[in-house]
Amino acid sequence: MTVHFPKTGEYSEEVFTLVNKRLEKGDINQVIIATTSGNTALKAIKAFSGVKLIAVTHQAGFREPGEMEIPVEAIQELESKDVTVVTATHALAGVDRAVRKKHGTWLTAEIMAETLRIFGQGTKVCAEIVIMAADAGVISMDDVIAIGGTGRGADTAWVVTPAHSNTFFHMKMKELLCKPE
Repeated sequence: MTVHFPKTGEYSEEVFTLVNKRLEKGDINQVIIATTSGNTALKAIKAFSGVKLIAVTHQAGFREPGEMEIPVEAIQELESKDVTVVTATHALAGVDRAVRKKHGTWLTAEIMAETLRIFGQGTKVCAEIVIMAADAGVISMDDVIAIGGTGRGADTAWVVTPAHSNTFFHMKMKELLCKPE
């Protein structure tokens, strides 16, 4: 059963509870979580055990040229607790976003991102972080649970069959666990 939160926002604890309930089936052993500052991923460490946890951050330069939003200390703490940290170009933005910003022309990847946002920002984030983790080679291509959100914290979780960016249309958003209305 899908849970619909009344609005976007910080529902990390509720999302983690729902994800753990789904993990009880025993058919998934990888959880991918979006994290900007590292806080959501650090909370996730306490929530999950017995699964591979992958934290996906914003790319360097997302807010300021050459700058990482996630502090180095947060990356070190996550890695010391066996969390794999992926920092990579956003799969559904990258160069397409540069073209839009400079020329006002929308290209395919950003149109795809906008289409996924019809289901909520968190759904777009879940799809994107799965692609980024797959492209980084840090997950198997077995089903994963992806956790994303709108702004800070988590509010969305999906069971996803991963794909690489070059095989994007092989990705399957299989089971929606939760999202805002």
